Amino acid sequence: MRFRPPAVALPLALALLALLAAGCGDAVRERIMPSTTTTGTTPAAGRTCNGLATLCDRRLDAVVFPGTHNSYAASSEPGWHFANQTYGIRRQLDDGIRALLIDVHFGVPDAQDPDLVRTDLRAEGSDRNKVAKIVGPTGLRLADRLGGRVGVASLEGTPRPYLCHALCELGAEPLADELAVVRRFLDAHPTTVLMAIVEDYVPPAVVERAFADAGLLPFVATLDRDRPLPTLGTLIDEGRRLVVFAEDHGGKPPWYMDAFSFVQDTPLGARLPGQLRCDRFRGEPDSPLLLINHWVDVYPPVPQLNAPISTAAAIRRRVERCTEERGVPGAIVAVDFHQRTAVVRVAHQLNERP
Repeated sequence: MRFRPPAVALPLALALLALLAAGCGDAVRERIMPSTTTTGTTPAAGRTCNGLATLCDRRLDAVVFPGTHNSYAASSEPGWHFANQTYGIRRQLDDGIRALLIDVHFGVPDAQDPDLVRTDLRAEGSDRNKVAKIVGPTGLRLADRLGGRVGVASLEGTPRPYLCHALCELGAEPLADELAVVRRFLDAHPTTVLMAIVEDYVPPAVVERAFADAGLLPFVATLDRDRPLPTLGTLIDEGRRLVVFAEDHGGKPPWYMDAFSFVQDTPLGARLPGQLRCDRFRGEPDSPLLLINHWVDVYPPVPQLNAPISTAAAIRRRVERCTEERGVPGAIVAVDFHQRTAVVRVAHQLNERP
């Protein structure tokens, strides 16, 4: 005689089987689709940050940023002598450069030659002897020949902020013009984060006004030195995609941050490729960001001297050596003559690693 379950028991059994099936289904889904409540979240499908999906959940200090030294000094631009770059900031950003090292000085257009900008050393608290140590006798003689004796001749007009290397007589770009280039790039690339390190010879209020006039204040980020740095994805989501540091007068406004509180760098002054080192030059041992100064430090700059350190193998070796020695996973890698180097390609390859 075949057993027949009571009529009440059958619905109960079916309900229990449904619950078990639902539980198993949840377990399977958890194995296939990991929970996104953990810190290692899975990036949204198709989303990229600075060109790679792998970077959206990566903190600033774990990203390799390809950068340029004296980014504004471009020989292809009018009026530049002894430039560290061939092409200007617009071309650099289009080529993949994501960190800019810039110097801001006070300059006054020459009364006789409006294409010439004279350095207002008095306005920035400098003098002829100080700049002579930077540009050397060759640069100082040329500046004197172009615009009269530097630091001695009287200037007529109101000083304005320019991007210059020590002496605006040797080349100058209005700060406002180059900030407008950065603004247009950020508008056109909403998933890109940029960094800028300012060697500042003008008061912070002057820089703040220039950023405000360029419409960049909505883009600037303020980092907390006492907390882990944000991820690229966080900065992009918040719209704060421009990280700005000042070498000498950072801290006010808050987004104009003290560079060497956040950044530790490698030594300057290498006269030959073999003299590049990884030991700490400025910053603190626990400064979270690493700036690798990857150029031969001679003036005038010489492309041929930089050639041996510009290959992919040479850049990769130095980045891997310096990040390991300093215990920082990422780096800003600043170069001269960027288009002659493999810095963008190497940064992309290193950033692709898990």
